[in-house]
Amino acid sequence: MERSITQAAGGDGAPGLKAAGPVGAEEFSDQATEMLDLASLRHMWCGIGLVVLCLVAYYVSQPNGNNLYLHFVLQAQAWLDGHTAIPMPQYQDVMPILDSSGQPTGFGIIPFPPLPAWVLLPFVSMWHLTTNQHLLATIFAAVDVGIAYWMLGHLAVRHNIRLLTSLFLGLGTVLWYTAAIGSTWFWAHIVAVGCLLLSIGLALAADGDAAEPRPLRSAATAVREFNWPGGWSAVGLLVALGAIGEMLFVLEGAGTPAASMAAVGILLCLLAVALAVVVAGRPGVLVPFVVAVAIVGGLPAVLLAGAQSQATVGIIDAALVVLIVGLWWLSRREGDRADRALTSLSAAVSSPESLQVAAGIMFGLAVTARLTILLGFPFLILVGGGGTWLRRAILAGAGAAVPLVTLLVVTYATSGHLFNPAYDYLYHVELGEYGGVLNYNPAWSITDIRYIPQNLGIMLFGVPRILPDFRSVYPGNYGDALCVAGSARGLFDVNCPLAMPEATGTSLLLSSPAFLLAPIAWRPIRRLNIDRATAGATIAVVAIAIANLMHFSQGWVQFGYRFSNDFVPFALILVALGASRLGRLWPVVLLVAASIAINFWGTMWGVMLGW
Repeated sequence: MERSITQAAGGDGAPGLKAAGPVGAEEFSDQATEMLDLASLRHMWCGIGLVVLCLVAYYVSQPNGNNLYLHFVLQAQAWLDGHTAIPMPQYQDVMPILDSSGQPTGFGIIPFPPLPAWVLLPFVSMWHLTTNQHLLATIFAAVDVGIAYWMLGHLAVRHNIRLLTSLFLGLGTVLWYTAAIGSTWFWAHIVAVGCLLLSIGLALAADGDAAEPRPLRSAATAVREFNWPGGWSAVGLLVALGAIGEMLFVLEGAGTPAASMAAVGILLCLLAVALAVVVAGRPGVLVPFVVAVAIVGGLPAVLLAGAQSQATVGIIDAALVVLIVGLWWLSRREGDRADRALTSLSAAVSSPESLQVAAGIMFGLAVTARLTILLGFPFLILVGGGGTWLRRAILAGAGAAVPLVTLLVVTYATSGHLFNPAYDYLYHVELGEYGGVLNYNPAWSITDIRYIPQNLGIMLFGVPRILPDFRSVYPGNYGDALCVAGSARGLFDVNCPLAMPEATGTSLLLSSPAFLLAPIAWRPIRRLNIDRATAGATIAVVAIAIANLMHFSQGWVQFGYRFSNDFVPFALILVALGASRLGRLWPVVLLVAASIAINFWGTMWGVMLGW
């Protein structure tokens, strides 16, 4: 059987340990524990170093970043002010709200999912409209790199491969450009990437042999095996979920008040939680739901309540003080019992089923930042805790259902529809303004399979402008003339460049050539072997990419191909496994170094051009 690497390594890449000579079992155990602790400490400092390195690179790229587009800051402030709509800004991508006579009200709806604005709530509650979203983008993007390093630690790859792949994400992909710009669309990518990396890492942590190649026939047998988990109780809960989910659409058509829709949404979430408990067969899977509600729901809810009523904040603070004092008193009085309770809680949280539910929750949160990530769910069917593909799917699906139902309810409260109508409105606006120049077809829908050929050309074959004579965000000979005085061309000369990025996008393989390592992850197929991590990541990358390619716009005014942020967490698995299975380190180093150099060039140009 072909393995990724020849070592008995754990998920963190620590070398295998074997007792030898006269060393006793107890002494060997102490030595092994000490070595693993040292390895863990070394890896922790490597992760911190990566975060600091990327943070410095992101900040230095544009130290005086001043975002022109702050949709999410406006949305967070509107929530704090008790509104769902934002005041109409003087820039794009906002659908105006009209009064009964068809006149603008001065407020509008943004077309983007809400999580990026939700993440900004704590910061906007302190700094309001002066919140520095660009600085937050650099910090959160650097943290994303640290999360990637942690996630890759659950793959059986050597530490140098893990380190190079993490560095590739941080400085060799468009995540660098995304962090340096940090405006509305890029902030959403940064939030989504972090959530998705956490989801993948949790799934890999629950499934230690997901990247182990196995014969194709065993994979086919596993697919054919069908053992319904949870019995008739699970079937009943699934039927109830489907029926009540359908009710959401019926209530939407009837113009139901948002409060009633929220009540139905809460019922759906409770049914999803019950389904996870039934399928897992243990109540410990409740813990990820409780933690998610406390962190993702609790803190923002306190901020929103406090913005409306200081008395509410006082009551909440008093309740928290009572709770903390009560827990301290119990720990002092019933120390042994408290220790046993904490041990049981830790075991419940670390069980494969709980980790799979947590992976589903984080996946659902990623979707509430970038919708097309939803098509990456097959990865959680193939990889994660649960033992069978059906148990993995139901546990992850139950976890993802909570943020996804919340997304529908929030969208309804904001727009009166379960699916945001601002998308279609803005599509028609862009068709009228510059659809002809960018080859948008008014006869096609906002997402249409007929857009794939031209968008695939951008994704795979887009090239920079070489020896350009004009500078413009539109393709072709538009905009300001360059080199008018016959001056010599320079690498970073804005007035007379050797080359500059094309605003419609640059080939994914040209801007990040280390992605060429990804197909090598399929090397075991030569021996008719396959691993679930490679198969799941490939399906996720292809499905998300196709959905994005069907979208009328591919990001525009960008270096590289920014939509790749939607699937790059899955692609990282393929890059790491491909680099490991290549068997040689120097091509990996060369490709990562080339990716970093190219993204440095592209990011600098994006900043200089004011993109």
